Amino acid sequence: MNLSIIILSKTDTIDLHTMTMNCINSLMETEHSISKELLLIESNKDYFNSDFKYPDFVNVIVPGSDFNFHKFLNIGIKASKGDYIALCNNDLIFHEHWFSAILEIANKNKDILSFSPKGTAPLLNQNAEFSLGYKVRTHVNGWCIVAKKELFDKIGLLDEKFDFFYADNDYAMTLKRRNIKHARVHNSHVIHLEKPAAKKSEKTLDKKKDFLKRYKIPDYLWRDDYKWVLETEKNLSGFLKFHDKWGSPVLYYRKNKICDILMRYKLGFLNWFVLGFKF
Repeated sequence: MNLSIIILSKTDTIDLHTMTMNCINSLMETEHSISKELLLIESNKDYFNSDFKYPDFVNVIVPGSDFNFHKFLNIGIKASKGDYIALCNNDLIFHEHWFSAILEIANKNKDILSFSPKGTAPLLNQNAEFSLGYKVRTHVNGWCIVAKKELFDKIGLLDEKFDFFYADNDYAMTLKRRNIKHARVHNSHVIHLEKPAAKKSEKTLDKKKDFLKRYKIPDYLWRDDYKWVLETEKNLSGFLKFHDKWGSPVLYYRKNKICDILMRYKLGFLNWFVLGFKF
């Protein structure tokens, strides 16, 4: 069994290099019986002329374009040779048997093609080996997704309109539309070293009115309960891309409810029409 591990990184400080090396070392110190291929998609265009270096067994790829979360993952997907592909941030620490636990569930359930490790979110069912679903940060942990390579034959490459924000949401909905099961595996332990959100400066808030003028904003976003969407331009841009593709939150909620009922009655193949239909 071969595993291709794609890590996204930007190595331009010693701290970032150390963090990525800790991620790589934790990978190499686990799952010794698994044949592993490591591909590092590097955002620092001057990496090969810098003093930062990774071990020779790491295939470092430096795209010529600016960072785009899905585009950079697609570069790794196209270059990978493994039967399974792991899409990873560089701020992860892998624990022993993290992939073996996923492989065990995959071997027992051939219809599950996509997986995430347990993470830190509370388990919905403590006694189960895994939980099926598409909810981001509950089932789908975008910082570490493991998929059978055949998944990408079914869904194609990732949608590169999503350069960072809402990329994991789009992935989850793509799976649901295709009626492809995703599992959060409870015995797969990977630590995500999330950094606390930086406090917004007054300068950022002053610019808010300027960037809002560049977008056609749906009326519902002016309500108080959606103010968080308008805080930064990147968040707003990602939200609107998701809105344009999958619908407003109300429509998105209704379509998801219909799909849940269809899947309950083994009619998930109709999700394609429900989620792709423009009301």
